Order: sequence, then C-alpha cells, then structure tokens
Amino acid sequence: MLARHTLLSKVFLVHAVVLCLAALIAPLVINAMLRERAAFFERKVLTDRARLIAEALVLAPDGSLKLAPGRYSREGESGEFGYAVVDETGTPRLASTPFAQNLLGALRRDADAQFFTFESGGKHYRAVTFPVTEDNRPFWVILGWNVSQEDVIHDDVLQNFLRNALAITLPLLAVLLVLDALLVRRFFRPVLRASRQVQQLSPGQTDIRLTAAGLPTEIRPLADAFNVALERIEQSYRLQKEFTADAAHELRTPLAVLDARLQTLPPSDTRAAAVADARLMARIVGQLLDMARLEQANEAPGETDILEAGRSVVTALAPEAIRKGQTLGLVEPEGATAVRVRAREQDVWHMLRNLVENAIRHTPAGTTIDVVIAADGSLTVKDDGPGIPKELHEHIFKRFWRRNRNSGSGAGLGMAIVQRVAEANGGSIALRSEDGEGTAFFVRLPLAQPAAPAAPTAAPKL
Repeated sequence: MLARHTLLSKVFLVHAVVLCLAALIAPLVINAMLRERAAFFERKVLTDRARLIAEALVLAPDGSLKLAPGRYSREGESGEFGYAVVDETGTPRLASTPFAQNLLGALRRDADAQFFTFESGGKHYRAVTFPVTEDNRPFWVILGWNVSQEDVIHDDVLQNFLRNALAITLPLLAVLLVLDALLVRRFFRPVLRASRQVQQLSPGQTDIRLTAAGLPTEIRPLADAFNVALERIEQSYRLQKEFTADAAHELRTPLAVLDARLQTLPPSDTRAAAVADARLMARIVGQLLDMARLEQANEAPGETDILEAGRSVVTALAPEAIRKGQTLGLVEPEGATAVRVRAREQDVWHMLRNLVENAIRHTPAGTTIDVVIAADGSLTVKDDGPGIPKELHEHIFKRFWRRNRNSGSGAGLGMAIVQRVAEANGGSIALRSEDGEGTAFFVRLPLAQPAAPAAPTAAPKL
C-alpha cells in the first residue's frame, strides 16, 4: 500500500488524476468533434437535396407548383425524407405527404437557409428551410430528414458513442491505475531502498552510505550530498570519541599518582575528603573510558556466561555493600551451571557492576539488593530502597544526568553505559520502580546458540 504524505503517494495521486481526466475528457472531446462533423454532413445532405427540389420546381400557368418530370425522381414520401414548399404567406403549395405538410410548414423561414432539429412522435428530425425564387416570387423548400430510421447509421453511432466509449474506458482506466501504481512503485524502488538505508543509521553505524546506483538522476545529487555530510559527521564523531578516550586515558595516571600521594599525608578530615574526591574522579574517568570503548567497539559479540559474571561482580562489590550495612545476594536459576548469552564478556561485567554499584550508592543501610539471573538470558538487579518517581524514569539513561547534582556521587554515566552495553549486544533494558517501593532493572540479552553436535567419526578399519 502507498502511505499517505509520501513522495510516492503524491506522484501516484497526481498521475492518477491526470490519467482519469484524460480518460474522461478524451471521449467527450471526440464525441463533440463527431457530432460537429455529423451536423456538417447532415446540413450538406439537407442543402443538396433541398437544392435538387428547388431546381425541379415549376410554376404552372394556374399558379400551382409542381416538380418537373425527370428533374426530381422521388415523388411522394421519399423514404426517410419528406418535403413541403410554402409561399411567402406560409401557405403550403406543395408537399410530399400531409404529415410533411403539417410538420414542416410551421418552421421559421428567412432570407438564408435555416437548419432545425426537433422531435415528433418519438422520432428525431433534421430540417432545412431553403429559399428559392420562381417567376420573381419567393418560395421556401422545407426538407425534413427522419434520422431515427434504422438506415441512418451515422446517427445511431453518435447516439451510442459516448456510452460505448465510457463502457470501454472505465474498465481500462481501472487496469491502467493498477499498472500505474505498480510501475510507479517499481520506479521508486531505489528511492525506497535509500530511505531504508537512512533508517538504519545510528551513532554506532555512521559508516553506512547511500547507494547512488539506480537512483533517478534528479535524486542522485541529493544522495551524493547526503553521503558527503555523513562522511563529515563520521569524521567529527570519530575525533570526538578519540579525544574523550585519549583525555580519559591520560587522566588515569595523574589521578592514580594523586591518590598515592594523598595516602602519605597524615590522617585528617581534609585528607579523607581529598581521597574521596580523587577516587570519584578516577571512577568518572574510568566510566568515560568504558563509554569510549563501547562507542568504538566494532567486533562481533562473543559468548559470555552471565552466571559467572554475576558471581564475580557480587563477590567484588560485597565488601562495599557490607560497609554500608546492606545485603547483597545472587539468585541463580535452579539446576543451571551456566547461562551463556551472545555478548562480550567485558561488556556484561561492566554492565552488571554499574547496576549493582548504582543500587549500593542510592539505597540506605538495611537495604536488600538481589542480582537475579534467569535461564532465558535475562537478569534483574532489584532493591527494596526508596525507589524512583515515575516522572524521572525518562531521564535515568541519559548521559551525565543525576537526580541530585549536589551529592557528588558520580557523573551520571553508569546507566547510560548499561543501556549502551545492552543495545550494542542486541539486548534491551527496562526499569520498574515506584516512589517508596524499590527499584528493579530488567536486562534481556540474546541466548547463545547451542553448539551443533559433532558428527560421528567412522571407526578405522583394521
């Protein structure tokens, strides 16, 4: 189907309107031309026959009119023709039949030939009043032609032409519209292909370029300009990512040295605050490096045991949770020894660590934090802490967003890293939380395909 408000639908609509108008106007124009030609033919036939009658008229000594023998061979009602001759007072002086005398004698007369069209008794007539002079006396030959007769073929053709033309044109128009839609869609196929390529663009796939081959000449310059713009954007994006990664990498060593030097100072509140600030900066730098690595990762996802990753993260962060008076646990799928997913091992580890660190940092003492791993490749990190109001859910995965910017607990990159890891490995993440009812992050990663069983090898022949 053609979608509304698209270039394809607009082209088809305009073409369909033009085609419909042409299909309807053409028969009307042809019908008008044929009728005009038929009228000319009828006038000529009427004039020629009236002239023959006028030339055959003879005024007798007693004042009566007759047709000279041999001058007009059709006496009486001449097939589909009938005639009457009247004088200047309108008195019929000669008529082929009483019917012709009564019907034709009442027509208007003038100094020039006049043509008429009328109906009588369900029949159609064409007539002419043709002036003639005999012995300096004016007379008019009035000739009528019954065009309803079966042998008047041209009139029958004209009467049925428009109806027959429309009976043929309308079905043909429907077929042409269907073919037109198919052809227009076929001609626009390269444009549709280019639009699908544009839809595939994402921050992680800036190397995609529009295929100019097959595009219409009018659209190809636009595709070329779009590709040039993409190259500039890709270059700028790459420089930005490289700068972020290089800056973060260069900051790691000075921060490590700063932390070591701070440890040599005498214990005091100032030293403790400085150490905490230095470690926060080191953590932010580490997250920047993680984000830069994710943005630059081009290798295909491998396979990772998320059960093993969950055990590692819980073991590493348990001391921090204990120091805050929290309970950190791991819920494993019953009977499972491994849950392998299609994702990079380092990505899964960083994702889990950020989720658990986020729960530890934003929940008070006495909170229970559970990492739940399911056999279908999904994992959940949930807590029974204060929860997150619904109006803030849309901001959670934004970079550098923090609920409390004065807390100094981080840069707001943890959840952005988690979302980027899930999407980069073909997964998804969802949040469920209510103010005062705890928080749960649901992550689903695609399960790794089970290895195909090895083909049995034939036993060697002895």
